Amino acid sequence: MGLRAQIFISCGQREDLGEVEIAHKIAAVLDKEGFEPYVATKQQTLQGLKDNIFNRLAESEFFLFVDFRREQIQGITNPDCCRGSVFSQQELAVAAHQDIDVIAFQEDGVKPLEGILAFMQANCIRFNDRGTLPAKVLEVVKDRKWSSNWKNSLSIEAEVNVHRNVLRQPENVHADFYHLLIRNNHLMKTARNVYGYLECVNDLKTGARVDFEAAEFKWAGYTLPNATIPPERTRKLDAFWLPYKYPNNPQFNAFTDSTQFIPRLQGPGEWQLEYSVISDTVQGASKQFRLHLDGTISGVKITAI
Repeated sequence: MGLRAQIFISCGQREDLGEVEIAHKIAAVLDKEGFEPYVATKQQTLQGLKDNIFNRLAESEFFLFVDFRREQIQGITNPDCCRGSVFSQQELAVAAHQDIDVIAFQEDGVKPLEGILAFMQANCIRFNDRGTLPAKVLEVVKDRKWSSNWKNSLSIEAEVNVHRNVLRQPENVHADFYHLLIRNNHLMKTARNVYGYLECVNDLKTGARVDFEAAEFKWAGYTLPNATIPPERTRKLDAFWLPYKYPNNPQFNAFTDSTQFIPRLQGPGEWQLEYSVISDTVQGASKQFRLHLDGTISGVKITAI
């Protein structure tokens, strides 16, 4: 399955009023359209908020706000002036802070421009029939041209690019360079200040962890540690290079002047390598690879786990 943009569905959670059932019906039509829907549920603890609300909001591409009508506001005699879900208003505030694209629905009878809506140009879409709401949501999603096949994130491709028989200077040695393809999956946003790291290395034969300090890795053909990746484009990150004279000793291009920051591997053998990338503007990513060395250049294998 390819990329699926996540829609955070924020609405009331009163089961006795049918709100939960409607939320899952909305999720079902969005799932069929190729999106990854997430129905937010009310959390009773701070840890629950962090794990199930804040984290999900941070990784969502879109935010769907559904304001169901609740009881009439005390002290106001107008029967068409009811309150909505306070918890959904709080989620909407977080989504606004994170600059997530919002579609807002509000049931007839809910007091308009209440809470955070008073400060947003959300242009709430009114509805009076809960039964037809899922179809109405899908219609508006299509009208807004929300696309399902992208993510607000970087990814590390499973394919490893190999640049063979490179004459490396100033050592004047021939080597093969292995590059990771780092993709910006955002449709419109540029990934800025992207840094790459080798997080950890484990010897698969002994189970031992290779000790080294964290350092930024070099980008192919680029002399700075922080790169820029345009929307829907890739850049190559140096995973390692292998000199022809020493095919059991992979070398790592890290921005450091200390050997404590460079892992030392001695083949033949197999290792698990975990790489990661981070950015100021989109979510980061990590991926594990298996590296096999048998003492020959032709026998080198690196595959995604």
